[in-house]
Amino acid sequence: MFYYFPDNYMWSSAFNLALMAGGSLGEMHRWLAPLRDGEPEPEAWGKAWAGMAGQQEEQAEKDLQAGLRRSAGLRYLRASVYHASGERQIAPGPEKTASYRAALDAFEKAVELAPLNVERIEVPSPDGVLPGYLIPARTAEPAPVVIFYGGFDVTKEILYGFVEEEFVRRGITCLVMDSPGVGEPLRLRNVPSRPDYEVPTGAVIDYLETRADVDADRIGVMGISLGGYYAPRSAAFEPRIKACAAWGGIWDWGATWEKRWATRSKTVSVPWFQLPWVMGTDTMEAGLERVRQWTLVDVLPELTQPLLIVHGENDRQVAVEDAHKAYEAAGSADKTLRIFTVAEGGAEHCQTDEPDPARQLIADWFAQRFGTLPAQS
Repeated sequence: MFYYFPDNYMWSSAFNLALMAGGSLGEMHRWLAPLRDGEPEPEAWGKAWAGMAGQQEEQAEKDLQAGLRRSAGLRYLRASVYHASGERQIAPGPEKTASYRAALDAFEKAVELAPLNVERIEVPSPDGVLPGYLIPARTAEPAPVVIFYGGFDVTKEILYGFVEEEFVRRGITCLVMDSPGVGEPLRLRNVPSRPDYEVPTGAVIDYLETRADVDADRIGVMGISLGGYYAPRSAAFEPRIKACAAWGGIWDWGATWEKRWATRSKTVSVPWFQLPWVMGTDTMEAGLERVRQWTLVDVLPELTQPLLIVHGENDRQVAVEDAHKAYEAAGSADKTLRIFTVAEGGAEHCQTDEPDPARQLIADWFAQRFGTLPAQS
């Protein structure tokens, strides 16, 4: 992994994640270089990313005044990434909410001005409305669709940057979602995560079945990081899912968190406040108790659809052994485990050090299972 902050895994991981989502190395370096020396200061982190985003928004307005709508839209897209990257490290409160709303607003402007091949959708569910961005395939006939879940701290705006049109180029629609414990439901309505993710997934599929442009017989699900729990859990108990990919293997997330907390791990992606917030508890102790339910140990034998697990050999957030355990336990006849090594790159958590081979592999894998041909780019 590129250690932009030599002694700070959390911030370096966030730096790589922002690049993966579409950030500019030069812009990020200009604003973050002063933070490389000295002790990490969360307040300085938030201000740097907000300044970075603000600069892009100012230039976007100048582009817009000059009639350069696409250039303005792409600047707003980067601004959204920067707002979201700063927000991830800020504790819940007014500053975090303002930063998150700024990311939403910038993304909305990007969709309109660039314009992006994106449709905002809203899914009724037992947890209230679940928003998402549909990235439709450019096909005349109904297309297969892959539902894409984030994990512990990544919102749908960042998810869009991870995949953009990778699936579209293969004739597949992609739906990036905010779901319980993620994005708008958590940040704007305090809706925590839930272990039975087949419930929100069922609601998403109910919605997809109403669309004439979706082939409801070819619905897949994938998840990145903690989404490597959400997607397999959903597939195990939702037969309408025809293929599943875990971009980061999860086995027993409760056990992972017990170890993290006991050792006060320095290789976590966000500060400790995130666990009780996502779990909907008031204390770390209660969060650790609740997160024990997030296990696939007895779930994966129930998963029989085609399964792909992608993991990094040097993943320091979730041990590579967990990916092997998940693969061995899965009941799928068609299952693949792909471990990216240090020698080839992509060995870190969810391949943030070198993401292109992983996202291409995953999109290709779904295209093979769904029998799609490359679409016009």
